Parts: sequence; C-alpha cells; structure tokens
Amino acid sequence: MKTKYTILGDKTTLIAERSFPATPSKVWEAWTNSDLLDKWWGPLPYKAVTHSFEFAEGGAWKYFMEGPEGDRHYCQNTYLTIDPEKQFTARDSFCNEDWSINESLPTADWLVEFTGNEEVTNIKVTTKYKTEEELAKVSEMGMKEGFDMGLNQLEELLVMSN
Repeated sequence: MKTKYTILGDKTTLIAERSFPATPSKVWEAWTNSDLLDKWWGPLPYKAVTHSFEFAEGGAWKYFMEGPEGDRHYCQNTYLTIDPEKQFTARDSFCNEDWSINESLPTADWLVEFTGNEEVTNIKVTTKYKTEEELAKVSEMGMKEGFDMGLNQLEELLVMSN
C-alpha cells in the first residue's frame, strides 16, 4: 500500500495520507466531479455509480457500489464545508435503497485536505467515527483495503490524464 494509515489514540479517528503525481487542482477535480469519482472510487471488481451529485455546502453525492453479480451497496456523502482546492468536510453514510440513512451501519465525518505544488499533491483524509466499535466495524469490512484500491485507481487516472 502506498497510503499511510494512522489510528489516533482515541481509537475513533483514522487518518489516511497519500501523495499523487499531479497538481492540486487535478486531484481536487477528481474528488469533486462525479464523472471522475465514478472512474476511481469503487474498489474492483465493484464500481461506483452516481445517482445524484451536488458538490456544494449542504449538497450530497448519492451513489451505489455495484458488484459483478449486480449487488448494490448504497452510500451518501453530505458536504458540510468547502474551501475550494484546499479542503472539504463531509458526512459519509451507508444508505438503504430509498436513500434513507442506514442507522445500523457506521456514519463518519470526513475532512479531506489537499496540499502540494505543480508536481505533487498530498491528501490527508481524517475520518472520525462516533465510537471505537464503529471504526473497528468498518476496518473489518475492509475499509482501508478498499479505499487503497480506489486511491490506486485514482493515481492511474491522474497519470493517464497527464
């Protein structure tokens, strides 16, 4: 894995850090444009499929992860704050088919930060869960491995677009 993961002492916060060979504006666009998100977000063999997307404070990205057998896992990111090309915060939730929040699965608050120059962009994704058990649950579900697969696909996408 090229991504560095750290669990803070509170055991409810996971930090992922990674560098990409692209400008901050290109990496920002890949995180804030649903057409690009659909190309890299889902860990293979799953793919992300956007249902609706509004990248604005109070807006949301509703999408599902579709597996090779046609199974679907529904999710929603609600954007809370946006500082263009620097950072955004979002609440990440699992959903039911009707897009209602699935309260039986963990919800996390994300802070995604972008720093860099014309050659390299560093991202830092801080994900905070309500309890230690929620972080443990998403870890058991393969969150780090799946996220890393997506970030590998993002790197491929950025390299191909240079």
